[in-house]
Amino acid sequence: MKTWKTYFYGLGIIPLIFSISLLAFYFHAGLILGQLPRYNQPDPKELEIYFYYEPIINFTGNIWVFSLIFWLLLTVVYTIFKRKQIIWKPIIISALGHVCTILLFLSGVMEWFAD
Repeated sequence: MKTWKTYFYGLGIIPLIFSISLLAFYFHAGLILGQLPRYNQPDPKELEIYFYYEPIINFTGNIWVFSLIFWLLLTVVYTIFKRKQIIWKPIIISALGHVCTILLFLSGVMEWFAD
């Protein structure tokens, strides 16, 4: 189980890195503007800090998509192999990171960044 836990926790950290970097950019832009940004007010590409945050956000966002797919496959394989002795804690904890990132995608933060 130790190897499985390592995989699940590793795949659970990736979406958190993406979420934290995106939220850091959003709130940093809010500090500069004096209010939280909204869709097209201002365009994130017009901010000077965009070029510092953009590579990190795009890189971790791309990795997150692959980690979500790999996490789903790993969960299916784990539940098949360990049918009688499934330990749910690592699966649920790693799923929370993915769920938080999916909810972030549905928020105005991602809409503003993708503008």
